[in-house]
Amino acid sequence: MEKLDLGIDRITRDLSGAFLILPRLSDDDTAATLIHRYFQREVWDEIRMVDRLIMYAALPLVPFVIILLTIVFTTLNGRFIKKRTGKGIIRQIYEQIRLATRYAILSPWYYIFELHDEDKREHAGEYLNRFEIKAGIYKLLRKYNGGLPIPVERTTAYIKDKACLKARCNDKGIATTPIFWIFEKRQIRKIDWQDEKLPEIDLFVKPLAGQGGGGTSRWDYLGSGQYRGGDGKVATGEQLIEYLRTASEHKTYLVQPRLINHREITDLANGTLATIRVMSCRNESDNYEVTDAVFRMARNSKTVVDNYHAGGIAANVDIQTGELGRGTRGAWGTVADGWYDRHPETNVPILHRKLPCWPELIRFVQDAHGCLFSDQVVIGWDVAILDTGPCLIEANKAPDLDIIQRTRNGPVGNERLGKLLAFNLRRTIEAKYAPLEVNSLCK
Repeated sequence: MEKLDLGIDRITRDLSGAFLILPRLSDDDTAATLIHRYFQREVWDEIRMVDRLIMYAALPLVPFVIILLTIVFTTLNGRFIKKRTGKGIIRQIYEQIRLATRYAILSPWYYIFELHDEDKREHAGEYLNRFEIKAGIYKLLRKYNGGLPIPVERTTAYIKDKACLKARCNDKGIATTPIFWIFEKRQIRKIDWQDEKLPEIDLFVKPLAGQGGGGTSRWDYLGSGQYRGGDGKVATGEQLIEYLRTASEHKTYLVQPRLINHREITDLANGTLATIRVMSCRNESDNYEVTDAVFRMARNSKTVVDNYHAGGIAANVDIQTGELGRGTRGAWGTVADGWYDRHPETNVPILHRKLPCWPELIRFVQDAHGCLFSDQVVIGWDVAILDTGPCLIEANKAPDLDIIQRTRNGPVGNERLGKLLAFNLRRTIEAKYAPLEVNSLCK
């Protein structure tokens, strides 16, 4: 039996009232509207009866959720937006409620997407809601392979399991991070390091199936067989092994080398590994096209990850040139910081910086999509640029679009990514209902 999904995107979907609100959007035949329509109609058709009943049961709560979120996020952001733009608190509240009831855009995203700006609010219907994409559209595209023939063996399992992903990358010749050891249930599985002791270099430890940078740690090698963790604790190699054995009783961990960015961008990395989230999508020619990219960097040098949802800074990357836009935060709907032309801690410039190896990175991602995950319509890649070139860190089967739409200062619904999603959705729907049409003709 399928496990009940109680994730944040599912909860947001049900409490937004989207299935009642989105059908009222004007039918303008744009890519964004088609995506909203497909979400409302097809996802409803796909979900189980128990999910529909939960959705109906949640409807009376929708007005209270809208009011509560408006109060909370206006309290967090309202005075900063008023200071920055001059827009009063009452006006912000009115606009949030109007957007929630007209487009199912709840208060956190009013601030994330800066819909207090008149020009951006005019395009509110072109923003793709996180819950639409992650709790609906991606699953639909994956289930039907975007309308193409569904292979017997799917690659989805390789995306989530980092060890499987590495093995597949090795098999296909895609550069990725080595895995020295895997700790699971107090046992050690040796992959790229066969010695009895840990390698005497800086190490990076992360959960096998982790997300968002949670549970990661860095251990810097001090010499003489000793390592220092991010909390300042010093341990010998033997002590670190025992620590990881104990930790692995509840969660499987990978031990990898600490990677260092390309020399031209180490100042932006702020002591961590800065990565680029790159979106690739199957296009009309059944090739794989890079549509968007965001450079991520740590705001605080004491953190060990660059993740946007862990407080990191993100900057849009021009796909054609590899040039960075302004940096920003705001993943959870708190946007008091605004935008950065320079890094707020190191003061190094962000705006207009050009990333090295950019054409190589585009080719790297397109090749990786085709040879690793050709049965996946959309992939969000986390790629690091090293002195040796692009290196795959992770792949994501349901990449968040908030970071894309926030950093690019506008919606993606009618841009290239939105158009490709709409194209693949059309083909998915045609493939989904084709057997029914054949059966009706045979009767």
